[in-house]
Amino acid sequence: MGAFVTPARTFASIARRPTWLLPFLIGAALAVPLTELVISKTDMRAEISKGAVKRGQKLSDDQVDRIVEQTRRMTPIFDVFGVVVVAAATFGTAAVLWGACQAFGWDVRFKQSLGVTTHAFLPQTLASGALLAVLWNRDTVDKATMGDALRTNLGFLADAHQDPVGHALLSSLDLVSFWVMALMVLGLAAAANARRRRVAILVIALWALFTLGKAGITALFA
Repeated sequence: MGAFVTPARTFASIARRPTWLLPFLIGAALAVPLTELVISKTDMRAEISKGAVKRGQKLSDDQVDRIVEQTRRMTPIFDVFGVVVVAAATFGTAAVLWGACQAFGWDVRFKQSLGVTTHAFLPQTLASGALLAVLWNRDTVDKATMGDALRTNLGFLADAHQDPVGHALLSSLDLVSFWVMALMVLGLAAAANARRRRVAILVIALWALFTLGKAGITALFA
């Protein structure tokens, strides 16, 4: 709760005595019901047929039915994959932040970076919980646009199917992401004993590189 109510004091405490397990477990645990919900509400037949057309394939109804059934059976694997994605995002971000701090000559330990990252991700965890509640009452879920449901970003201004790159860029202009970055600045500045302004420049630069990379990957697979 301190990450939301008294962030400056809380992240100064985390920098002194870094902990990370509880916020990480909360985020990882939430990935399972969210994955289950998305799979259960996704129109698998439409997605499979659309993918086949894109690849220049023609599938019969029986083939589509078999693929849908196989996909449903793989739900536990997708649940595990969701948890792995959360773990990779958390530890990967912590490693990048730690490496960047080392490059700037700031004496930050990896455990400090991990503690700051896991607690800074709590607004995103809160947003995931809200997204779960919003999607719960929907009949179907479009994976390409489900992130626009909370209206915390500008992704809804671009069509995710007609303009995937524009959608990727606009969806990065997200209030929750800015909140996460602000918490990272507080935590890293306390851990490195550095000016918040300098840390903010570092965090924003890394966010910009990530955003451009996401747009580039989207362009490749669009």
